[in-house]
Amino acid sequence: MMKQILLAFSIPFATFAYGQPNLLVSELHTVAGDETIASLVGSTEGEAFLHSIESNNQWMHELLDSGPVERGEIVIPFLYSLWKEAPTLMESDAHRSMATACALAMGMRDLDAEWMTDRYLWYRDSWDEGILNIGYGDLNTYERRFIARGLQRPSWTTANALAHLNERVCIPRSQYAKAAWRSPYRGYNAFGDTVQGPMYYMPFKELWGSDAEMAIEVGGVCGSLSHVGAAAAIAAGIPALTMGEPGHCAYAVQTKPHVWQPAYSLSWKRSLHTTMTRPTWPSLELSQIAHLDEATSFEAGDYRREAEWYESQGEIQQANSAWQHAYRVNPYDEALFKGYVQFGKRNKMPRSWWESLSSDIQKSLLPEHPEPAWHLLQTDVFPSLLKDTNMKKRLRVFQTYLSNLDGWRPVRWNIEGAFDWAWKGKKGEVSRKALLDMLLTSLVDDPKLGPAMVVWAMEKVKDDEALAVAFESSLLEQVGGEGEGRAAILSQLARNMLPAAAEEHDLETFQRIGKKASTLYAPRDVAVEPFAGELLSSGGALRIFNPGNRWDSPDKHWGVLEEHGGWFHTDNGDLPWFEV
Repeated sequence: MMKQILLAFSIPFATFAYGQPNLLVSELHTVAGDETIASLVGSTEGEAFLHSIESNNQWMHELLDSGPVERGEIVIPFLYSLWKEAPTLMESDAHRSMATACALAMGMRDLDAEWMTDRYLWYRDSWDEGILNIGYGDLNTYERRFIARGLQRPSWTTANALAHLNERVCIPRSQYAKAAWRSPYRGYNAFGDTVQGPMYYMPFKELWGSDAEMAIEVGGVCGSLSHVGAAAAIAAGIPALTMGEPGHCAYAVQTKPHVWQPAYSLSWKRSLHTTMTRPTWPSLELSQIAHLDEATSFEAGDYRREAEWYESQGEIQQANSAWQHAYRVNPYDEALFKGYVQFGKRNKMPRSWWESLSSDIQKSLLPEHPEPAWHLLQTDVFPSLLKDTNMKKRLRVFQTYLSNLDGWRPVRWNIEGAFDWAWKGKKGEVSRKALLDMLLTSLVDDPKLGPAMVVWAMEKVKDDEALAVAFESSLLEQVGGEGEGRAAILSQLARNMLPAAAEEHDLETFQRIGKKASTLYAPRDVAVEPFAGELLSSGGALRIFNPGNRWDSPDKHWGVLEEHGGWFHTDNGDLPWFEV
């Protein structure tokens, strides 16, 4: 059997020996469904379409290995309709790829077929006319899916809207991250109607050719501006998407090949409106890397198909090996790991198998991609790996994960959710203190993760006086040494604790934490001749109006009251105040 496997790996999938079918064709039929295939085979044109795609491995790969295929019973018939409408799509790689992307987009959500067909034809003609950004020709099918999918509001990327934006907003690719400002920011229209109500755009609905043009003329706020910016990029043939943030709408643009840039963004807490994996920014970053090179994603897809075929034949060991080949060829594809997890569940793999998978995920993704790694571990691996295990085992597994981290890599993410997972189930003070001590030990030298952990921990212990005192003691002991991470944690501790202590008139805590934090900033040089007397503010606490505002430095409040010197700044207000 081993000789058989090696031979199979060396032969193109279209000609697999030893009874293997053409796995690309098999998956195509599975995705389409029996009813769709029967309908196509029942007509001359349908058979011609099937022959066209089944004889073209590149096309099948583009369809099956460019992200998830959802609702294949919709995707394949729509692709057939485009093929009938524009059979010349086979004459151009760009046209074939875009047609495939449009068909895949139809499976992602309920979209109007005429709307999508008009858009495909517009992109086809616009590329032939040379009015799209030159980078459009280098996009792969995965990237074209973001263009094909459109935005949260489909009316902003109709063929008419695309034509208007393409002509009106013609700028270098890198500048589309600023294109939102082509629409003026206006909270009220010319009639005084608020943008938060239904009447803001109502008087203007029939005056312009598209919603995008109307927004540029009338104005809007964050949602409309983000749609204008993203739609302008899409109209140039550049991948873009809209996204939601807390109390805000933003967008993102692929400002250069394979590189996404947040635009009009105020927060790392982003929920993407278009995604091939999960609606988080780190997932988008990883998904883009997974599809940088089509040859790599196609090869991994071939191994995945082989694994599924072996499993269908009852050859579990060979299937397991093929799955491992798949995710080792493309370790950045979350879907491959998730597929392997389902394989493990179906075949009731032992704990050692799950331990090996946990290790492989962390070796593949850490430290560069901590959020996707944590998602895979927590959601897919740990439920089986940690089933019927004690809390000490959970703690050791979590500590192993933390030991592989190095800052945010590549962007800030919800690590607090990971801390919450570890905290869950820790009912007693002893077990909770053990977790907090482990977190301190693991993250004390990380200048980015350490402060985030301190903020999270302070919130957890605030209602438990004994645990709060114990944590503070451990924290002060840990940050006593040198290092950027320890300094960052101490600074974060002071920013949290000094205002809270002052509010409670807790002079002891204010003095203890403040004096420790004063080692992080130099004493103020005040040109005053020494004189005998008592510094009345020394040993006290400083309260101010809205501490921690954008001008304030709470970690330096202690120094204001002492000879050391410090800094504070009240917030805006009718009557700013401070109290010693």
